[in-house]
Amino acid sequence: MRKLWIAVVGALVISVAVAGIASAVNIYEVPKSLIGVSPGAKGSAKKPVPVQLKFGYTVGDTENLRPQVIREYRIAAEGLQTYPKSQPTCTWDQANKPIKIDRACNKAIVGRGTIDNLAGASNDRTQKLPCNVKLTQINISSGDPAFPKTVSQIRRRGGMAVRIDTDPPACPIPVHSSLAAPFYDVKLEGISTAELRFSVPDTLAHPGGLDNAVVEVTTTINKETGKARVKGKKRTVGYYSAVGRKGRTRTVRVTFVDESGAKFTATQKE
Repeated sequence: MRKLWIAVVGALVISVAVAGIASAVNIYEVPKSLIGVSPGAKGSAKKPVPVQLKFGYTVGDTENLRPQVIREYRIAAEGLQTYPKSQPTCTWDQANKPIKIDRACNKAIVGRGTIDNLAGASNDRTQKLPCNVKLTQINISSGDPAFPKTVSQIRRRGGMAVRIDTDPPACPIPVHSSLAAPFYDVKLEGISTAELRFSVPDTLAHPGGLDNAVVEVTTTINKETGKARVKGKKRTVGYYSAVGRKGRTRTVRVTFVDESGAKFTATQKE
């Protein structure tokens, strides 16, 4: 009977531990301190106002463990449209060159930022190996053949290469690669908006067999201006331009898709 009791208690302890791990879920936030649109003009579809866009987000965990891996991101700021054809471009292959971006992309750079990551074994989410990387956003004219949807969508609507660069000691392993991120036309608060979407390949989600979790992203897209045809007229626009908003504030939305395919959305008023 004593052995049976010990076995039952042991089973209960294991089940409680598993339940505790299972209850740990990601926390997604778009902190107000990480976002901003400048100038704060409303703009209109007929007369877009060039703006600088600052955006960022954080990912935490309810049990203070390393967050779960995210495989897709969708980023949009209400009433901000993009005009990629108003800026110089380079190809995705040039933006994805090993070690260093091709010089042909220098004039196509539209923004910069940082990503803070935590890596560790998939069966031990208490492991938190820091990996900090530099971001470069590049206006590209072609997509990534490994993600066929990016090829057709960038050809149709334009997009960015999200370039990631890091080396030891900032990160245990060197990383120099790009993600192809097309723009999609959506409605946010009922207003025409450009949404940036990109997927994370296995090489970045699970480098060296580890799980890599993004915990904070900060980036700024410059107020780059150029000419584009708007409603039949050639106008000065920004890479990002304000074309309207519902009220006095502007909603910034980030959608996260985890490895199970589940979607989570975080929003903030700017």
